[in-house]
Amino acid sequence: MTPPTARQTDLLGLALDILDGRIPVPGGRAPRAAAVVARQALEEAIGLRCATLANFVHRPTTRCQLILLRHDDPEIGRFAQIAWDGLSRACHHHACELQPTVGEVRSLIRLVQRVADERPAVPDQRATQVPA
Repeated sequence: MTPPTARQTDLLGLALDILDGRIPVPGGRAPRAAAVVARQALEEAIGLRCATLANFVHRPTTRCQLILLRHDDPEIGRFAQIAWDGLSRACHHHACELQPTVGEVRSLIRLVQRVADERPAVPDQRATQVPA
């Protein structure tokens, strides 16, 4: 495993600080605020991992990156997809839905941490070369 980047660690730490009340958020919106920060950390983790897998001319959408990640590593791709879906729902306010709970967001942050901690497999360049 490789450690997450300093920025990812800072973002995940910030999300946990918001959830734990060390950083006050008005109106009882701490879970939603923490979800926004955790989603940013997840986007960075996915982007860094996908950059090691493919050489992009333009940055693809997060949905496209999740597909690439699932193709490369189904387990980590599944964790990333679950975290992305959950955090996306938690970030958006809908009048008839309840805000996510602290426990829900905390479990999604643990998934983000697993995705950020996982080291991508480096493809064997010799196996992909076509003989002349």
